Amino acid sequence: SAFGTRVCNLCENVLIRQVRHAGHNKWSNIKHIKAAKDLQNSKLASQFSHRIRVCVKDHGGDANPETNAKLKKIMAEAASANVPKSSLQAALKNKPDDRSEFQFEVGLPGGISLFVETLCSTRNGAINVLNGVLKKKGGSLETRLKTKFDKKGIIIVEVQDQNLEYLEEMAIEAGAEEVDLNTEEKMAEFTTDVNDFPNVKEFIEGKGFNCVDATITYLPELPADPSNMERKVAENLKEILEGLDIVMAVHRNY
Repeated sequence: SAFGTRVCNLCENVLIRQVRHAGHNKWSNIKHIKAAKDLQNSKLASQFSHRIRVCVKDHGGDANPETNAKLKKIMAEAASANVPKSSLQAALKNKPDDRSEFQFEVGLPGGISLFVETLCSTRNGAINVLNGVLKKKGGSLETRLKTKFDKKGIIIVEVQDQNLEYLEEMAIEAGAEEVDLNTEEKMAEFTTDVNDFPNVKEFIEGKGFNCVDATITYLPELPADPSNMERKVAENLKEILEGLDIVMAVHRNY
């Protein structure tokens, strides 16, 4: 395993991990993640803008976060994920379009599943677009969501000489569920319940840490362990799917 795992002595609900080498997939792809960030941010803004417009409509046109609790929560999540305020304010003023959010699972060899979030006028329209890619590149669209993914907040920060014990204590105080430390990359990743995401990020930044990335994502409950070749095929397909206009995000189970 890439991790040495130990459960915090002070709080059994916080899981602490220290990365022993840089080979773990999550950390080895940091540079690639940064390179794709502009496209991801654009799609994230579109996704949150859509949710805001739908929320305002569903609550009788109430565009005030102080009186619309669900809207306040969406706005806080968007702000924590660094969606520009201008995009959020524009969404409050615009009427919802005819698109809806649809989620799909794509199966690949090696037990790999890709969880695909889309924004499209109809479910069948999204299926047609996805199948057009899968017929050429491989992979099958599942008829239902089979793989268990949990919606979580992820916060990656730069660390200097902070040790695991210090991060452990801070994770407990911040309300995070888990912290991973990579001493070679000098980065730490905090995992949070999606409802605690804004407050945990604010707390960590308040401690003077530089936040490299903060986003809401879907993590697999039981990660797969595919071969390197199977991973390469999946990464290639994931990148193609992320380039589709209707696709907002693609999450993997490995």
